[in-house]
Amino acid sequence: MEPSDPTFGFPFKPYKQQEELMTHLYRAMAAGQVTVIESPTGTGKSLSLISSSLSYLRDAKAHARTDLVASIRAAVADSESFKDEPDWVIEHEIKTKLEDLERQERELDERLAKIRQRERHEKARAAQEGRTSMARKRQRRDAEPGLSGDDEQYAPTPYEEADASTADASASAEDNYSPAVRALLNSLSGKSRPEEEDEEPDVQKIFFASRTHSQLSQFVAELRKTVFARGSEGGSPSTDPEVSKELDGPRTEAQRPVRLIPLGSRQNLCINDDVRKKAGGSNDAVGDLCVELQKAGKDRCPYLPPADESAPMNAFRDKALANVHDIEDIEELGRKTHTCPYYGSRKAVRSAEVVTLPYNMLMQKSAREALGISLKGHVVLIDEAHNLIESVLALHSVSVTSSQLLTIRQALLTYIQKFRSRFTGLNATYLKQLAVVLKALSDFAESWAKGGKREEMVSVGKVLAGGSGSGAVDQIDLRKLDEYLQRSKIARKIGGYSDQLAEQKSAAGRQQVRNIATRALHQIQQFILCLANADREGRVLVSQGTEHTSTASGSPTVTLKYLLLAPADSFRDIAEDAKAVILAGGTMAPMDDFHNQLFPYLASDRFSTFSCGHVVPPEQVLTCVVSKGPSGVPFSFTYQTRKEAKLLDELGQAITNVATLTPKGVVVFVPSYEFLGEVQSRWKVNGILSRLASRKEVFWEPKSSADVDAVLREYAAGNTGDGKGSILFAVIGAKLSEGINFADDMARAVVVCGIPYPNSQSAELKERMAYLRDTSPKTTSDAGQIFYQNLAFRAVNQSIGRAIRSARDWAAVILFDERYAQPSKLAQLPTWLGGDVRKPPNFGALMKELARFNRAMQSRAEQR
Repeated sequence: MEPSDPTFGFPFKPYKQQEELMTHLYRAMAAGQVTVIESPTGTGKSLSLISSSLSYLRDAKAHARTDLVASIRAAVADSESFKDEPDWVIEHEIKTKLEDLERQERELDERLAKIRQRERHEKARAAQEGRTSMARKRQRRDAEPGLSGDDEQYAPTPYEEADASTADASASAEDNYSPAVRALLNSLSGKSRPEEEDEEPDVQKIFFASRTHSQLSQFVAELRKTVFARGSEGGSPSTDPEVSKELDGPRTEAQRPVRLIPLGSRQNLCINDDVRKKAGGSNDAVGDLCVELQKAGKDRCPYLPPADESAPMNAFRDKALANVHDIEDIEELGRKTHTCPYYGSRKAVRSAEVVTLPYNMLMQKSAREALGISLKGHVVLIDEAHNLIESVLALHSVSVTSSQLLTIRQALLTYIQKFRSRFTGLNATYLKQLAVVLKALSDFAESWAKGGKREEMVSVGKVLAGGSGSGAVDQIDLRKLDEYLQRSKIARKIGGYSDQLAEQKSAAGRQQVRNIATRALHQIQQFILCLANADREGRVLVSQGTEHTSTASGSPTVTLKYLLLAPADSFRDIAEDAKAVILAGGTMAPMDDFHNQLFPYLASDRFSTFSCGHVVPPEQVLTCVVSKGPSGVPFSFTYQTRKEAKLLDELGQAITNVATLTPKGVVVFVPSYEFLGEVQSRWKVNGILSRLASRKEVFWEPKSSADVDAVLREYAAGNTGDGKGSILFAVIGAKLSEGINFADDMARAVVVCGIPYPNSQSAELKERMAYLRDTSPKTTSDAGQIFYQNLAFRAVNQSIGRAIRSARDWAAVILFDERYAQPSKLAQLPTWLGGDVRKPPNFGALMKELARFNRAMQSRAEQR
């Protein structure tokens, strides 16, 4: 399939690099491939991804309609009942069948068009009357939670074993699943959908995922710049005149905005201010309180209509889809309509053509099922995917502590004693098994602590054997135990009863967020699930806390962390279900990592890669490797040399010189927060910091994420006007090295000090490296060592990419470390730097290069 629009609807004339990227992406989606795309920051990656993917989506829909007409025509032609009918009868039958199949979507389009027209009239009337819309401030009620109840609410309900065809009847009512969600769950369990449920069609769509909601909002902002967000003045999405003829004239689908819905967590979308206040910023707490308030009665959440009252949710769905909204707009719409935006946005998924969502909602199968998301036949596009492998591993890693195990085991035994008479046979059996597992884990932690080790990587089997090593849980089916914990919701009841007892004993306890024990039990449940599914790709990292951290018995706190070592199986269902998968980022090389670690099972014709050059001309970037400082001290920032006073002094003098010659902003990246603290302390003593401050206003990356915006605002302010400019010290791989735009005067020089190799003695890292060596194809290369190198250079390349943000931008990239001069290290730098990486013979030569470059760039800027 080739694009019907060779410009892909790009909002302005694209650069050659953008055209190549969009063409590759379109063809990869049409071929059903998994493709890895590298597009340097500043090359218009987001607009290219949007234009190409939405062009494909509309073309695919037109082709599907063409195929549909052909299949209906063939079916009618083969039908005995139409064998002797005239052509006009056959044509009428084809048109009738086609209209029946498209009726739901046409009705949805008509409803959304009316909503858009009404909103335009309201906006015009407001402008005419001179009204200014004010941003509404959230109001918080001061009432404290009053979620107390008698013991009966925590009693266990009868539990029976279920086979694959039996679903928990209470689940949909308690979770208020939409019909679409319930249908998906029913289909997964083999249960048919009731005939009376009339679901919206699950139209082909693009699932767009990124790491944070702010990045997703940026994606929506970019999409609003395109014709896809506002529609066009005509044209049919179909290139087949026969299709238009079948429908009595051209389709007007291209005239309407794309239907987009953003998905978010309860924490982002809950509009019940009482719940938000009581939760204290905890998403888990919001979830627990939300479930509590879904029960029927006077305390039911006022924003969530009962499952049998569909009109409010349907109205919210239509308004959400009528125009392109980001997550903040959806929350505001929920408040305006007095309807829960968390559940309302889920209602809109099937009709949406673009769904934006954060990584964790996409990559966890349980989260997708809870949201009613099926990836079958849809396109998955993951942006900022350079850390995708690490993200998948992190999402499937769970930690529990010996303190949690002891606390929950005691809560379980107390619960069993209280409700013993209420247990069915299976309730008693599974709760006894849970107690055995908890004891085995506690015994193992206690036994391990006596060995005196700080950390150790062990097998899952060894952990489950308990302290005696006798295989205490060998006879327990952990998968069935986990199924019981999920279906019975017993963790919520045990935790709730335990929390109630704690509140009764302590006045302070009544002021705390409820469900602390419930969440701890859920975490242990997730840990048990990991152990149940573990095989050769899972290990448990056991570590001991500091001497100040201990359990109630005085024993040191031991942490058990399940580690997934290989992400391929956890991502496989996404790759196999989706029509196509796109992994995009500014720094994706080396791309072999993605094939080898995420998609080793894919045939070569289903996997592709693409890396485009930068739109900035090469003469606007000066890249230099600096091996020695002003006094000739070698720059080698290894663990052994980082604390040497003479090296820190030399670095300070070198950075001061660079700052002196660089107009406006300078960003300096160092290997760690520890190193950042060392240079800060040393330079205060030897006077370098005061000399540096006389050249630039000095800023430091804060350790708290809450302080980042304030630091960036002050740093940016120092680079405006006729001032001397600012210098910002940041940490490679930390808060300021990814997703931050240091465009133009914000960074006329980026200095990278050292190579941020991770701690090679980490038990977790050593295990991953060993796993890669054991499972990778036997070649002359050390797969573990390659992985180790790649971790460091992906972080370096992300930092370098902060500076160049557009075709007119310019900056110097200066690498302080003699190891960068090695050919193997140079080969791992961003490809868009090209082959013109300079190696000045001494520091004086660097200063001459930098001065010449800055003069040339300033002269060019003045001419513009």
